[in-house]
Amino acid sequence: MFALLTAPGEAGRADVRLARSTPADLVRMFEPAPGVAVEIDLADPSRWHGVEVRRWDAADPALLGALLGRDAVRRLALGEVPQELAPAAAWRRLAVIDALDWWLQLPLNQGLLDAERAIARARAAASLPAGLLRRTLVDRALVQARRSADAVTAYLDGLDSLPRALFSGMSRLVGGYVALAQEVDGPDSALSAVPHAWKRLKAPVVDRVRPAETPVASVGTVDPRQVRARIVGDVRMVASGRTSVRVVVPAFVPAPSPVVADRLMVRLVDRRSGEAQEPALLTLRSDGLFSEVLALRGAALEHLRAEVFDADSEPVRSEDLFRVRRAQLVLCEWRRAVVEARLTRNVRTRNRRLARLFDTLAPVTGPLFHGGPTRTDLLNGAWSSSTAGAGAPLVAELAAAHH
Repeated sequence: MFALLTAPGEAGRADVRLARSTPADLVRMFEPAPGVAVEIDLADPSRWHGVEVRRWDAADPALLGALLGRDAVRRLALGEVPQELAPAAAWRRLAVIDALDWWLQLPLNQGLLDAERAIARARAAASLPAGLLRRTLVDRALVQARRSADAVTAYLDGLDSLPRALFSGMSRLVGGYVALAQEVDGPDSALSAVPHAWKRLKAPVVDRVRPAETPVASVGTVDPRQVRARIVGDVRMVASGRTSVRVVVPAFVPAPSPVVADRLMVRLVDRRSGEAQEPALLTLRSDGLFSEVLALRGAALEHLRAEVFDADSEPVRSEDLFRVRRAQLVLCEWRRAVVEARLTRNVRTRNRRLARLFDTLAPVTGPLFHGGPTRTDLLNGAWSSSTAGAGAPLVAELAAAHH
C-alpha cells in the first residue's frame, strides 16, 4: 500500500513522493532521468518501493507513463493515491542491476555487469516514444556497452566450458549487443567484437557443473548504505602500542576510485555502550590497504569495533547498522545459493549454503531484516520471488559462481 507524502500543487512542495508503508533495508534509489527517481527493494523487486518526482510539471510525461502507468500518473496529478503502479518490467530490471551493483559484496566481473546494465538501459529506452529522452538513454547505453566490450570478449575467450544457465545468460547479452549495433550508422568495431567472440567460442555447453565451495562471508563492518560493495573488504584492528590501534581495511580491487577512496572515514565504537569516538580519514597505501592509527582513549581493544563510512554522510545508529549489514549478508548468500543451484541443477547445493549461512547468523525471531525473509522462508524457497523476473541472477553472478 502506498502513502502519498507530497502532491503536485502543494505550496512550496511541488514534488511528488510516493512510498510504501512497510520499511525495507535493501532499498536503492534509481534515477532514470533528472528529477525523476524510483526505489527498488531487492527483497521484493516485483514492484516499485517508492517514487519521487522533484518537479512534476517539468517531468517527461512519457517517462512517467512508462514507469508508473497512465492511470497512476492521472491520479497523482489530481493529488490522489494510486492503488498500484504499472509493471514496468524493463525499467525494474535496470533498477535491480543498479541496486545489485551497489549491494553485492561478491567478486563480480564489473565488465559483464556493466554490459548487462547497458543492454537493460537500451531495452528500457525502447518503452519510450521516439524523442530526445529515448535517444539520450540509447546513447548512454551505447557508450557503456562499448566500454565493456573488451571485458566481455576477454571473458568469452577465456572460457573452457559453459554451464547451460550461463550459456542462456550470455546468449541474451550477446543478443543485446546485436540489437544495439542496429542503433548506429555503419560498422562499429566495439559492438561487433562481442558477437564475433561469441561465434568463435569453442567451449562446450555442459548440463551441470560443481561450483567451488566458497565460504560464507562474515557480517561486515562497513555501512553498505554509504559505501558501495566491492570497494573494501573486512575491517581488521591491530594493536599499535599500549594506547592506540591500527585499523586496516583491504581494498576490494587493486585501484579503487579516488572519488571513493578519498572519502572513507573510520571510527571506534564501544561494543558495550555504543559510544563512538571521533572519526578519522582512512589513507590508501601503495600496497592496496586503507589504514589509520586511532587512539584507544583508555578503552580496552577487545571492547571496541571499527566502523567505516562515507565522509559525506552521517554515521547511523549501531543497531540499525548491524541489521542492514545482516541484510547485505543474507542477500549475497541467498543469491549465491540460487546461482549455484542453477549451475548444478540441484537444490541440495542451495540448501548446503543456506545451512552454512544460518550457522553464522545470530538467532533472530521473525524476519532477518526489514522487508526480508525469515529463516523458514529461505529454507522452503518462499523468497525465490526475489530472484525471479526483474530480480533474476546477473550474468556476472553466474560467471562468478562458475569460476
